[in-house]
Amino acid sequence: MDILSPELVWIENRCYRVNSTLESREISQSTKQGGYIEADLESEEELEPMDYDIQKTGETSFSSSFHVPAAFHGGIIGQKGATRKRLEKETRCLIQVPSRGSQAPIVVTGQREEDVVVARRKIDDVVASARRRNDFTHFLSIRCCTDEIKKAFARFQEAVKSGSPVDGLTDDMFQIPEKLHLTITIMILMDDQERKMVKELLHGEKDAIMAILSDFGGKAEIKIEGLDIMNDDPEATTVLHAKVHSEALQCIADYLEAVFGRKRLSRQKTRDHVKLHMTLVNSRFATKDQEGPKKFVPFNATNILQELKDFSFGTIPLTEIHLSQRSAYDDTGFYKATTTLSF
Repeated sequence: MDILSPELVWIENRCYRVNSTLESREISQSTKQGGYIEADLESEEELEPMDYDIQKTGETSFSSSFHVPAAFHGGIIGQKGATRKRLEKETRCLIQVPSRGSQAPIVVTGQREEDVVVARRKIDDVVASARRRNDFTHFLSIRCCTDEIKKAFARFQEAVKSGSPVDGLTDDMFQIPEKLHLTITIMILMDDQERKMVKELLHGEKDAIMAILSDFGGKAEIKIEGLDIMNDDPEATTVLHAKVHSEALQCIADYLEAVFGRKRLSRQKTRDHVKLHMTLVNSRFATKDQEGPKKFVPFNATNILQELKDFSFGTIPLTEIHLSQRSAYDDTGFYKATTTLSF
């Protein structure tokens, strides 16, 4: 940047100088040297689908205010403010991040609406990246711990223990019967506002879920039968699970994964469809009391898969979806529900 002719941004009657950052200077230098250049910002057509609340605040200014959990503010600001300066430079917008302890929203202001949209998207990218570095806190689940399923699970455990030897398997790798469930999607929710938003979002999708169910006669049964593993090598299994059979639930799960994925609250989707399953054995369970780095010891599931591959755990009706809290339990021993959507 020419310090005698700095880049300026006019917002209403005020003029702001857009400061250059170390990163932008490095990019400029690498351009001269023929190095890697990041692709241009998205076109306006690509930005159209984004659902951002942007207000026109004057003849030559647009603004958008939105909540970001305080845990992610540091990532937006960056070391010595470098990230915020870079974002302001790239988008020609001013980005106001509330001071520590404040519940105020982040405010983005720019001369053009499309600049504000680009700034929002880039901030979303920063937050999404930081979110993925945290352990998940909540998950959408289907409760499976009915008396029928628990009795079948007990028969399954006994069949495994009385069958052919299973190298590496220990009793503490089995799921606790009161926790038997199906997972639709997992989320990282960092504060009360995010939890409230997800509760409202889930309940707001009730009509859409009912519409899906109407294609299947208005109700659905979930059959839990058969065994499978999460990896490709039965001799080095870490998770053994029961298969889930319900076309209606598959459609609902895929729909909800897409809804929460667009909000960037769930883990990044890696499959075309949600892999519905009921975990039976997980080597991770045996490490829950370990201190320090966890070491997962696999087990050989070959004999289990051969001898019990068609084991049936029964059926349950699809009547509700839980927003479950990780590592928090109710009086029955199941995961505590932040909210429950019944239908």
